[in-house]
Amino acid sequence: MSHTLFAPVDPAMLKIAATIERCGINIIHVGEGCDCRDCHAAPIPLEQQFGYTIGLTELGHPELLVRGLGGRESAALLNRWGDVVLGGEVLDSGHLLCEGPGGHTWELVPVHRPERTLRWAGLYYGAAGSGPPPLPGEVTGLELIPARRPCPCGACG
Repeated sequence: MSHTLFAPVDPAMLKIAATIERCGINIIHVGEGCDCRDCHAAPIPLEQQFGYTIGLTELGHPELLVRGLGGRESAALLNRWGDVVLGGEVLDSGHLLCEGPGGHTWELVPVHRPERTLRWAGLYYGAAGSGPPPLPGEVTGLELIPARRPCPCGACG
């Protein structure tokens, strides 16, 4: 009689997978504290907090990241631009993302050291995760930063 051993699946990875299945992306926010039963992480200063997507790698697209916003603000921003990617638009480094009149304009820059910053995405797509196998290459990311140049659309003035 043979026995097949299966590695236990991390419940956090199952939750991420379910959210991606339902919504297309999952948002991770780092810095407001932790809700793990065995973790007592305290909130960190807002300027050190960040959030990012998991799920865009499946489309062959870099994940999106934003820094210096709380959880709700990060989620709203990343969901808005993540939905644009899920809708078929490809975003690249150097693109400007305009939120229209009175809104922010964001510039996209590569995430430096994504293996450290996008840690949960790496776990999800890596051997330790429950997600699909990693695509060729590694998990990459694009960071939304306040635009350093004016938006050419003319509508955001």
